[in-house]
Amino acid sequence: MKKYLFFDIDGTLTGEQGRIYDSTRRTLRQLEANGHFIAITTGRAHFRAQEFADEIGISHMVCEGGNAVCVNNEILNYEPMNQKALIRVCEEAQEKGIGFAYSNQDSRIRYTPNDAFIKQAGDFSMFMEVQVKPELDYHHCGVLRRIFVALPPSEEYRLSSMNGIGYMRYNNQFLIIEPDNKYHGIRKMMKLIQAPESDVVVFGDGFNDRKMFQQAPFKIAMGNAIDELKELADYVTADCDNDGIEKACRHFGWI
Repeated sequence: MKKYLFFDIDGTLTGEQGRIYDSTRRTLRQLEANGHFIAITTGRAHFRAQEFADEIGISHMVCEGGNAVCVNNEILNYEPMNQKALIRVCEEAQEKGIGFAYSNQDSRIRYTPNDAFIKQAGDFSMFMEVQVKPELDYHHCGVLRRIFVALPPSEEYRLSSMNGIGYMRYNNQFLIIEPDNKYHGIRKMMKLIQAPESDVVVFGDGFNDRKMFQQAPFKIAMGNAIDELKELADYVTADCDNDGIEKACRHFGWI
């Protein structure tokens, strides 16, 4: 029976230092040869996800944390976050002198009205390029895609406007307000390609996979996954650094 397999990137398709193992590449090609549908599901921005998709040879993906759907390397659907809510966060941060930056385009460039974020957020050069643009008004600069806020975990309470908004944290210097429901995008993709949602299989390991695991019909957690994900999983495979993808797919007879 044909399966629709959706793979997270970091810690799932890639291992230590972003390495893609030969066993993973081999498994993906064999899944396709056996008639299965494979796709990426990631919180990454589209441009970063597309770079990875090109490298690993996958043509379909759910990116932007579930808010963008791409089929055959073409964006078929993009759903912006709540713009009023994002603007309120920017306004409150600016009022309180909390550094912030925002993304309004599909690139690594972020804008900020002053140098507060640059001073407060630590070294982010590997992640993004921040440009100070006081003349650019975030109220009227197109669609806000992400907000980056220079707050350590112990000070998140300072921004009450963040209440009820999804965000992720990858370090202690700043957080990212971004979409965090990958399964929202998977459900959209399945409707677009007119395929049964009951045949969806998801692979993941981290915090931003939790909502996906709560909703998907069949979930496979990597051996290196967080405990919460393992508890939600239907099956726990080996670590991403120990051929976890290949072992799971062999276990279920997909390859």
